[in-house]
Amino acid sequence: MADQPVNELLSTQKSSDGLQISLHPLPLLEISDHITRSYQRGYKGAVAGALLGQQSGRQITIEHSFTIGVTKGEDGQYHTDPESFIARLDQMRDVHKAPPLDIIGWYTLVPKTGPNADHLPIHTEILQRYNESAILLGFHIQEVLDQVPGNPLPITIYESNIEAEDTGKDVQPQGEDERMRDSDAPSKMVIRFRELPYSTETGEAEMIAMQFIREGVAHAAREDNPDKKPTAAADKKGKGKLPASSQQEQAPTPPQDEDANLSRDELEQISALQTKANAVKMMHDRIGLLIAYLERLDPSSSSTNSSQPPLPPGTAMNGRDYLPPSAKILRRIQALVTNIELVTPAQQDELEREMLQETNDVRLVGMIRDMFATVGELRDVGKKFAVVESNRAQKTRQAESRLGELGGGGGGGHHQASMGGVGDLLLH
Repeated sequence: MADQPVNELLSTQKSSDGLQISLHPLPLLEISDHITRSYQRGYKGAVAGALLGQQSGRQITIEHSFTIGVTKGEDGQYHTDPESFIARLDQMRDVHKAPPLDIIGWYTLVPKTGPNADHLPIHTEILQRYNESAILLGFHIQEVLDQVPGNPLPITIYESNIEAEDTGKDVQPQGEDERMRDSDAPSKMVIRFRELPYSTETGEAEMIAMQFIREGVAHAAREDNPDKKPTAAADKKGKGKLPASSQQEQAPTPPQDEDANLSRDELEQISALQTKANAVKMMHDRIGLLIAYLERLDPSSSSTNSSQPPLPPGTAMNGRDYLPPSAKILRRIQALVTNIELVTPAQQDELEREMLQETNDVRLVGMIRDMFATVGELRDVGKKFAVVESNRAQKTRQAESRLGELGGGGGGGHHQASMGGVGDLLLH
């Protein structure tokens, strides 16, 4: 197998500055959004943006970012637009005054092998115009497309340094004069990149924003685009308007959202269960990986077969290739197995009894709450029933009093009262 080509832009010297990079989650979200929008819009140019943060001595924080416009020059390389860059940078400085943020570097898409010659023009412009110690955040898009569980963030942060190019590595001098001429020749200075370690840091405001985004992603529902309805112009070309029944038959049925009838609490509970299910699945995969590793270890390396000589790496036995044991990995597996006993409670029965008692208490409180709610509803029903009965009794008494007035004077009196009542009605 051929060796991978060496990236000449990566420095072999170790960094003596000891820079410490603190990366906040907000720039990662902005970079991911920039790349996603560029892909969805079919953008074919370079994806680049500026990084904003603070630099105090050897401590650098990456807190915000914004996109920058790049154009392809006559030399075939991409360059920044100074006017739009400075205008946008001034706007960001006005917004982020407390604490004051300034440009500390830039980001772009970088292969896993490191920066190449296409990244040098923009990096050189940023070094010359904005920050002499600008860093480069390279986003590895290939690692996003080929995701592997447990991988770190698909980014690498580089610092740049001016180093002398070793021009004499391919020259073989034949004499003292040739050696003297090579030593007197001036060295060519080039830009080389070195990887920097970084750590993630999250503020309180960012934690709230991340929680909001997590809930939004968990509650987001996919909406299918309905079929296009015929336009009015297309309808006019036909013989006439379609009947209402035909229009209803041709109208597409809107997709039913399964989560439409769920409350916010239910959606949050589903999201939490989904997160736990993903965690359990990841743990299951990693345990399976450990079991596969232990099954492929050399049998002669175990304590029971210590008398047998160890097999060379890659030796096949019983149709299987065995691996040489790694003391570091085995120690970590042993530590993991030991910690499992610490996680499991020693008094399982007492814990289950306590959980059962707390469950019963919660259910008892719920039953009491339901009982009081039922009593309240019965009380309201009793009040309404009393109002209805009082109205009915009042109407009954009024009817009896009227009948008593009409029937109290005998037959003639009844006729006179009836005539008087009719007259009263006519007068009204």
